[in-house]
Amino acid sequence: MPQLADLDLLLSVERYGSVGKAAQAHSLSQPAASIRISAMERRLGLRLLERSPTGSKLTEEGEMLAKYARNVMHAARELLEFGSGSSSASRLRVAGSPGVSEHLIPEWLNRSGLSFGEVRVEVRTGRVDELRQLIRADQADVAFIDGWCQAGSQLPKQFREGLVTRYICDDKLAVVVGAVHPWAKRPGPVTVEELASAQLVVRERGSGLREFTDELLGSARASRSYVELPSSAAVKQVVAAGRRVTVLNISTVRSEIADGRLRLVPVEQEMPAKPIYAAWSERRGLPGHAKELVEIAAAKGSPMPGPQPGPKVTSTGGVTTDVHS
Repeated sequence: MPQLADLDLLLSVERYGSVGKAAQAHSLSQPAASIRISAMERRLGLRLLERSPTGSKLTEEGEMLAKYARNVMHAARELLEFGSGSSSASRLRVAGSPGVSEHLIPEWLNRSGLSFGEVRVEVRTGRVDELRQLIRADQADVAFIDGWCQAGSQLPKQFREGLVTRYICDDKLAVVVGAVHPWAKRPGPVTVEELASAQLVVRERGSGLREFTDELLGSARASRSYVELPSSAAVKQVVAAGRRVTVLNISTVRSEIADGRLRLVPVEQEMPAKPIYAAWSERRGLPGHAKELVEIAAAKGSPMPGPQPGPKVTSTGGVTTDVHS
C-alpha cells in the first residue's frame, strides 16, 4: 500500500510539473522526493512519471493513480477533521508578521465572542520567508502577512506558490506624537520638511517600516536627528513620554490613540498604505477554526481609532480569493 505522504507528493508533481517544486512544497530535497517516487513505482510495478530536462509529467498510469490518490487524500482529510472536531481541545495554529501578531490577531480573537472558547490557540510570528515555511511544514493553519515586511504591494511570487491568499485590509502609515507634544493640538497638517526636521524616533535599519519612513522623508532637505529603536513598542514608549515624533502603521497605535497616550497628526500629503493578507496551504486547505478567524479578520480589518478618518476596509462580501500555483 502506498504511503499517504507519497501519494500527496505525486499529486504535487502533477500540480507543479516538476519534482523539484513538489519537493519544495513538501519541505524535501529533490533527491529525496525522487527516491520516494521511484520506490513507489517499484512497489506498484508502474511507471508514474515521464522525466525530461524541462520538468516531469505523469504517465497514463500515473494519471490513473493520481485520480485514486485524490480520493484517498480527501478521505484522509475528512478523517483528520473528524478527529479534530471530536476532540474536547481543538487547536488553531496561527502565524503572522510581528505587527499583526501583536496588535491585530488578539483583537480578531476577542471579537469572535465565544467561538474559540474551547480551542487551543497558538500564535507564532516571523518574517515572510519564515511564515511560508511554517505553512508548508504544516506548522501553521493560516498566516497573516502585512506589507511592511516586504517590498512591493503584492506578496512575492515565490511565497505564493502552492498557497491560497486572501486580501484582509489595508494598514496605513501615520505620524504620531505624545499628548504633551505641541503638534498634539495643532489645527492644520504638518509638512514633510517639518517632519524631517523634528526630533524623530524610528525603527531599525532593514525593517520595512524604516524603509517607508526614509522614503517619505527622502525629499526633505532638512537635517534629521533621530533615535533608532528595534521595536514598535519601544518607539511608542519614547514618543508617549516626551516630545519626539514617529511614523508608525495605524494597527500598532490604535489602543494608545484610543486612551489618549498618543495622538495622530495630519500630514500635508497622502500617507502610504500596505495590504494585509491571509495565506494558507492550497494542498491542505483551511481548517474550520482557521476559516472562521479569516472571516472575522476580513470583516473587522484594521479600523482607524476613534472618530479619526481612515482607509476603507473591504467587507467580507467584496473580498476575492485567488489560488496561486
